[in-house]
Amino acid sequence: MAEQKRLLDVHEDARASEHRSGRGKMRWLVGVAVLIGLIILIAASVAIAVGVSLAAGKSPPLVWWKSAIIYQCYPRSFQDSNGDGSGDLAGITSRVQYLKDLGVKVVWLNPIFASPQKDNGYDISDYTSIDPLYGTLSDFNNLLEALHREGLYLILDFVPNHTSDEHPWFIESRSGVTSAKRDWYVWANPSQDGGPPNNWQSVFGGSAWSLDNLTGQYYLHQFSDFQPDLNYRNPEVISAMQSVLSFWLDLGVDGFRVDAAKFLLEDPYLRNESVDPSFSNTTCNVSIPGCLYNSLIHNLTTDYPGLHDITRGWRKVLDCYSNKFMVAEAYDPIDIVVQYYGTNGDEFNFPFNFFLLGNTNWTASAVSEIISTWLDNMPSGAWANWVLGNHDNPRIASKAGLYLARALNVLLLTLPGTPTTYYGEEILMTNVFVPPNQTQDVYQGRDVERTPMQWDGGLNAGFTSGSPWLPLATNYTTFNVMNESLSNTSMLALYKQLASLRQEFISFAYSLDSVEGNVLSFHRYDSSSSVDYLVVINFASESSTVAIKSPSLHPQLLLSSMLDKSGPVDLSNLSLRGGEALIIKGTQKG
Repeated sequence: MAEQKRLLDVHEDARASEHRSGRGKMRWLVGVAVLIGLIILIAASVAIAVGVSLAAGKSPPLVWWKSAIIYQCYPRSFQDSNGDGSGDLAGITSRVQYLKDLGVKVVWLNPIFASPQKDNGYDISDYTSIDPLYGTLSDFNNLLEALHREGLYLILDFVPNHTSDEHPWFIESRSGVTSAKRDWYVWANPSQDGGPPNNWQSVFGGSAWSLDNLTGQYYLHQFSDFQPDLNYRNPEVISAMQSVLSFWLDLGVDGFRVDAAKFLLEDPYLRNESVDPSFSNTTCNVSIPGCLYNSLIHNLTTDYPGLHDITRGWRKVLDCYSNKFMVAEAYDPIDIVVQYYGTNGDEFNFPFNFFLLGNTNWTASAVSEIISTWLDNMPSGAWANWVLGNHDNPRIASKAGLYLARALNVLLLTLPGTPTTYYGEEILMTNVFVPPNQTQDVYQGRDVERTPMQWDGGLNAGFTSGSPWLPLATNYTTFNVMNESLSNTSMLALYKQLASLRQEFISFAYSLDSVEGNVLSFHRYDSSSSVDYLVVINFASESSTVAIKSPSLHPQLLLSSMLDKSGPVDLSNLSLRGGEALIIKGTQKG
């Protein structure tokens, strides 16, 4: 009986265990069913939302870097917070509300990393620390948090081609030929005559090689001699630089602008570059830094095969995070530049389009050709972008003239794709004369477009309570944020209106209408929308009257670049003042 009772107890325990197990399985199945149901519900909601948007003539929301305006902020010249005469991170943080109100969505900072500052931060001695000139890592985190809180994004300059000669990596590398980091840089023995290994030239002038007296070898520097080139044929270098990206991404940075991307790899055999037959000694002033650089065809030191394998590796690092952005700097012919898009999005989101930036012929036909060339050469499915100014080129208001600068900002913010604005363009800042004794730039000439931001008409334009690191423009009492904020017809007012208006047609297609004389017109349209937008720009300094053949019905002038008129217009007899741009909204024919 005792044994029978024991067996019955075991049987009951087994049944209870089976019941609990079954009940657990049932709960698990119910949980899975609920989860699947939620996923289906969310997917259906998204599909319905997208469907409703399309039915209402609206395109689905674009990814952030497509819908944004990128604002290039030169940190040393934006806002000084401590009176030392140089802009800093805390100063930028104090101006976040300005950036938000301006209508930009992405802030790009030039280098803020530890540096001897011989080339304004493009000579980095520590990739993962903040230079004291700009503040601390805590200041950086405060800025990042402030931007994100306002719905803005932050991208940093990534300077991978070279370091400072004061970077610990290079100090160790040059300590001896058997150094563990010797192969982190490009070293070579002298030529047979004891000179540089070959004829390669530095962008900043002179040979691209400098002799290290301690070891008797030359090191490569495609820029200044204090900027030794890293060796990307060394896997350790590739890994180290990928770790730099990860460091900043882990902090929450939204992406990177990659500096001097085309210089990353060189010919491993160190062969001489060929002389460019189109180069003329008579037009080259050897006293100008870098003049002789143009005497060679740089097929062995730029865009060398294997470069895109390196940059695709960086894309893979970014893809380990959510929706990060990467843009390349590469001054090259169009067929070379577009290669930086990669294949099916495996490289850069886009390479900077510098063809408007480098333009010197501000005619309707020349600008139309620049636009068409870029759009026609982009890979299928790629996203366009446009740039008028940056820290290495004269300001657009000086280069094209104040009379045309407003219209060019209309162009920048109405073309299809992502525009980049250089700080101060929104208030018509111009180049500034910098006396020789105040020059800061190692590659002389670029200081003129890097001068302090003009916030008001008071002492030092509201930039600093100390002595500014570069002189201010003589016209800052006229062209400044405070003055222009008080005017309904200022460049600042125009910029804000354009930033808002572009959201209405940001995903619309582009179509060139006509080039009539010096007047360019183009359409932004969408087949799912009942409206379209016509942009007309007069590049001449004198007034013009044109007849625009347009499919639009009931055209209404939304704004003139002068901000002084609006209302119905007659497209068959359209008058524009010199340097004026018009944005006209119409109804598409059914």
